Amino acid sequence: MSDQKSTVTFNPDQLRAEAAVRKAAKAGNPEAQFRLGVMYGNGDGVGLDYLQAREWFERAAAQGHENALITLAWMYANGTGIEVDETRARELYLEAAKRGSAKAQYVVGTMHRFAQYGASRDIPAAVQWYLKAADQGMPTAQFALGKMLMEGKGVARDDAAALQWLSLAHVNGSKRAEDYVKHLIKRMDPAEVQAVRERMTRGQGSAG
Repeated sequence: MSDQKSTVTFNPDQLRAEAAVRKAAKAGNPEAQFRLGVMYGNGDGVGLDYLQAREWFERAAAQGHENALITLAWMYANGTGIEVDETRARELYLEAAKRGSAKAQYVVGTMHRFAQYGASRDIPAAVQWYLKAADQGMPTAQFALGKMLMEGKGVARDDAAALQWLSLAHVNGSKRAEDYVKHLIKRMDPAEVQAVRERMTRGQGSAG
């Protein structure tokens, strides 16, 4: 161990917390397994150890823990502490997406849109996965879906649906969506724009 000033020291509360997480993780609690994996992955309260991080993420992922699946997929996709394995990354993202993770659904949609991680380019599949994430209120998915519908690349152009999704994306914090919304409004019939806005108001911001 180094005796440099940067050496991390832990107070008794941190040590007790780490011990409690470790005990629960060893007992099979998936949330504790995920948290212990994060601790090893960040060197937070324990020594930085990607192999240990992966082991605990794998245990939690085997129990269907959403964040463990996504984090493990990211590690395999980026080669963070482990060898890059796009097939494994794809499988893990898909598993998380099927379990309802909006973040994973967006990633799977993008995989099919751009043929990433060994996935085939499949625009209809990309749209379906984006739609699932967008329905859960994810602004990046709403933006991607709206942009595709606005441009009509690989899908039928639908300005009304595009305006609806891009408006939602903007409301939910997507700064990029604002310019696209303005562009759409300029090229659309004012009555159609009004109809979309009324439909969104009736649906209290729900699209689809």
